[in-house]
Amino acid sequence: MRKSMRARGADSQQPGGGARNRHRSVLVAAVVVGCAGLFSGVSASTGGGDELQEVDALTSTEEPEASALSRGAPAGAITLPPLPVQVDRPQPATPAVITGLADNGIPNVALNAYRVAATRMNASDPGCGIDWSLLAAIGRVESNHGRFGGAVLNADGTSSPEIRGPALNGVKFAFIADSDDGAFDHDPQYDRAVGPMQFIPTTWRSYAVDADGNGTTDPFDIDDAALGSANYLCTAGGDLRTDAGQRRAVFAYNHSDEYVAQVLALARSYATGVPVDSLPLLGDTSSPVPAPSGSSGFPAAPGPALGVGDRTAASGDTVLVGSSAPPPAAPAPAPPAPPAPAPAGGNGAPAGDGGDSPPPAAAGQPPAPAPAPAPAPAPVPPQAAAPAPALPLPLPVLPLPAPPKPPASAPAPAPAPPKVVEPVAGVTCTLLGPLGKALLPDLPVCPPGTPMR
Repeated sequence: MRKSMRARGADSQQPGGGARNRHRSVLVAAVVVGCAGLFSGVSASTGGGDELQEVDALTSTEEPEASALSRGAPAGAITLPPLPVQVDRPQPATPAVITGLADNGIPNVALNAYRVAATRMNASDPGCGIDWSLLAAIGRVESNHGRFGGAVLNADGTSSPEIRGPALNGVKFAFIADSDDGAFDHDPQYDRAVGPMQFIPTTWRSYAVDADGNGTTDPFDIDDAALGSANYLCTAGGDLRTDAGQRRAVFAYNHSDEYVAQVLALARSYATGVPVDSLPLLGDTSSPVPAPSGSSGFPAAPGPALGVGDRTAASGDTVLVGSSAPPPAAPAPAPPAPPAPAPAGGNGAPAGDGGDSPPPAAAGQPPAPAPAPAPAPAPVPPQAAAPAPALPLPLPVLPLPAPPKPPASAPAPAPAPPKVVEPVAGVTCTLLGPLGKALLPDLPVCPPGTPMR
C-alpha cells in the first residue's frame, strides 16, 4: 500500500505528471455531466408533455421582453409586460373620487344589462358569485355606462355614436398591432378598445356572448358586452364572493392597481346605494354561457380607462345612487280610466269633496297615516239630491213673423153721378142725393115721383 502511494507520489513529481492528472480530472467531469444530461433528457422524454415544459422552463434563461399582444412593437414603443406586477397594498380610492364617479347614476338600460348578465353568469357558473355592482363599476370607469364624450345610450343597448378608445400605438399607451383588420375598431394599423366595456378585439373574440338573442355578438351592445365581461371576470378571478377573487379578476381586466382600487370601491358604493330589488329583470337570465374560445391570459381592456374623467350628465331614465325609489325599466303603463262618480253625501255633494280627506301623497313619499275615524253621527234619512240645474241652452234665433197684412178692402164704388131731373115745367127744383140731401141746396126739393128726363 505504501508502495503504491509512493509510486503515485513519484509519478506526480515526474515532469508532465501533474498535467496528465489534470487532464484526467477534466475528462471524468465531462463524462459525468454528459451522463447527467442524458439521464435528465430520458426522464423528461419518458414523462408527459407538462414535465417536458417544466424542465424547459426551469433550465431556460430567456425571458420574453413583452406580452404576445405587443409582438412586433417598434424600438422605443411602450409594450405590455409579459407578467404584470401587482402592488401588495395599493392605495385605496378616495371617497371624493368615488362620489364623483357615482354622482351621475346608472342609466336604466345599463343597470338592467349588468343585473341580467350577473344573474345569467351565476346560473351558468354557480361557483363564480359575481355581483351586478362589479360589472357596473367597470362600465363606469371604462365608458361612463356608454355615455362617454356625450354619447347617448339607446334603448336597444347601443351608444350613439359608438365608443372607441385611442389607438394603441405604443406612444402613450402600450403597443398592440391590428388584430381584426379594422372590423370593430375601424383601424387597420393598431387595435383600439371598443364599446361600453372597452374590450380589445382579441379578447372580445374569446369571450363574446350573444346576450340578447339577436344572432350577433356585438361589443358595442351593452347587453352583449356586460355578459362578455362577466364571462371574463369569472374565468380570471374564480370565486368573486371573496375580496381576493375580485382583485384577481379586476387586475386581469386592466393591469393597474389604481384601476383595481377605483373599481372595487365604486362597486361597494353601487351595491349599497342603488336599491334594485323592486326592479324587473328584462332578458335571458338562465341560458348557459359558453366557455371562452381563446386564450384567457390577455387583459380585456389594457388601454386607458376613458370613463374616469368623463362627467356626462345623467339624462333620461337614470337611477341615482342613494335614490329611494328607482323608476322601473318597464314601459310606462297606460293612463288609468277616469273614476266612476262618487255617491252623493248627506249634504248633496259628492263624497270626498268636503275637504275632510287628506291630499294624496307626493310621488316617492310614503302616504300619510290615515286619521282616526270620528264617531258615526246619528243616522239622517237620506235626502234626494237636488238635480243640478241644467244650463240654459241658447234659444235658436228664429225670424219673427211679419205682422199679417189687413185684408185688402174692396174699393168703395164710385158714387154714381146724380141724375139731373128736369124740373117740372114751369117749376125749378132739385132731387135728393143718396144721403137724403138736396143735390142743389139752393133749389127746392122736387116732389117725389117727379119723372126723370
